[in-house]
Amino acid sequence: MDIGHLLTIAGSAIFMVFFFGLCIFVHELGHFLVAKWRGFHVIAFSIGFRKIWSRTYKGVEYRIGWIPFGGYVDIPQIDSTEPPKDEKGNPLPKGKPLDRILAAVAGPLFNVLFGFFLAVFVWIGGIPEESPKLSQIEVATIETDSPEYRAGLREGDRIVKLNGKTFHKTWREFVVEILTIIGDVTLEVERDGKTVNVTYRPIVNKAVNPVDEIAYPFFRPKLPLRLYPSAGSPAAKAGVRAGDEVIAANGKKIAGFDDLDLFLMMNSDKPFSLTVKRDGALIDIPGIVPEPLTIEGQNGVYRMGFSFTPQEHALKIERVSAGLPAQKAGLQAGDLILAANGKAFADPMAFPRTLDGKPVQLTVKRGDREFQTTLTPAFIKFTDIGVDFVYLTHPTPWRQFLYVIDMSVKSLRSLGVSLGNTLGLTRAHTTIKPSHLNGPIGIGRVLYISVYRGSIVQGLSLVVLVSFSLGIFNLLPIPVLDGGHVLLALLEIIFRRPVSAKVLQPVMMAFVGLLIAFMLYVSFYDVRRVIGSIAPEAIGISPQKSPAAAPAVPAPAEERTRADGTAEHPEN
Repeated sequence: MDIGHLLTIAGSAIFMVFFFGLCIFVHELGHFLVAKWRGFHVIAFSIGFRKIWSRTYKGVEYRIGWIPFGGYVDIPQIDSTEPPKDEKGNPLPKGKPLDRILAAVAGPLFNVLFGFFLAVFVWIGGIPEESPKLSQIEVATIETDSPEYRAGLREGDRIVKLNGKTFHKTWREFVVEILTIIGDVTLEVERDGKTVNVTYRPIVNKAVNPVDEIAYPFFRPKLPLRLYPSAGSPAAKAGVRAGDEVIAANGKKIAGFDDLDLFLMMNSDKPFSLTVKRDGALIDIPGIVPEPLTIEGQNGVYRMGFSFTPQEHALKIERVSAGLPAQKAGLQAGDLILAANGKAFADPMAFPRTLDGKPVQLTVKRGDREFQTTLTPAFIKFTDIGVDFVYLTHPTPWRQFLYVIDMSVKSLRSLGVSLGNTLGLTRAHTTIKPSHLNGPIGIGRVLYISVYRGSIVQGLSLVVLVSFSLGIFNLLPIPVLDGGHVLLALLEIIFRRPVSAKVLQPVMMAFVGLLIAFMLYVSFYDVRRVIGSIAPEAIGISPQKSPAAAPAVPAPAEERTRADGTAEHPEN
């Protein structure tokens, strides 16, 4: 592992801890400043729980806890469960309802303001999307053993409406819309000049994310392959412009990222031409000369020319690349490779890293027949033409805020239906469950991944979401949350007397218990997701059950990335 990689890991971890803590600090700072402004007595201001350091300044004890996922400001005059007292047990005047409302709302308000502040940087920098906004989606592939296929969806269908409504969404936004639909999904598709309605009930797609078990679609879209060249890159020098859609390379049709990736791999460092679509017209761009590239001290890699799905001590070939050793040896999609040079695979994923220029004897199973064949891996040079395959979108701060509002409403609705199903109160269908929520551990993990696999701007976009969500969640009218304090103060204003402590105390204790249980519940699934990403076998997920993943952020450098944003099968 080189120094650059170690610095990336360290920087991502620092980003996660700093910004997660900063979101909490901003929240508590809002409470603190308004409480001081309204004349409340503040006992302590703490970032984290279980104090390891403290210092008292002007009557306030400032604390840092060794458990960093949370924080609090101890303001006894906001508490409605018992008479307020200071740290020495001396009685304090009860806070006025309006002052309590202002102090309670200040925390969430500061989170929203902080979110808007960071959202400006996201707006300027832009965040990557796997596609531009689409008003129709063409089905590129679909699994035959899926509810969509059984309902009648086919390759080549053009989806024009979702549950009776037109759309203008990226592929990711389209998927999120499907995930949060209550009940059946109806796709209106155009096929051979006719309109067909396809209605199905989503089910969990374990191949995409076996840990979370979400109802990701079983079909893939045909997305326009658009290029975004860097300034001064070989592509830019040849005349490629941002947004050019690839049609062909050296006259050969390019149907998607896989085709272009294979062409560049086979073409190596030879000059080539691209045919692109620009403003509705086809344009030929000749003389694109790839530049040699060095990755971790290497200028190339040995490959046999097939992608595979790891099985238990075997490799299942998914695709064979034309012109490379695997095709020349007659290997086919569906073949199982059982051994290399007579040795079974202890770790199938590690096999590509063992290849060099020496011949390899493979034991192959095709149907009921086993045979052996010898291949000499080809050396593929690393080259670069200086383009990205993602679309940068620049959402305004207000749009980012509305997105979080929309997702919060849809998530709460889905969780309410899920709870209703558990209690037998409804039979409405949803695949969203409380286990899909992220607690502090999960949020930290996502923040880390967004920077490690993506960029600082992607990380900031997640911080914006966290900050907005923290503000919105805390305004829910639930006892122990800020919204609960606001509700109690409003009831006191309406009825001109506080809620009885005898009634309030057991209710508060019950909700404290529920909140602790809820945090333990989501933390359990957070830890399960972490373990599942590192050692899936430890939680009962074998490699063959998860042939591909669909990360929300770009994949690490050692993985290739498809144009639709999903990780490709490992390349060999």
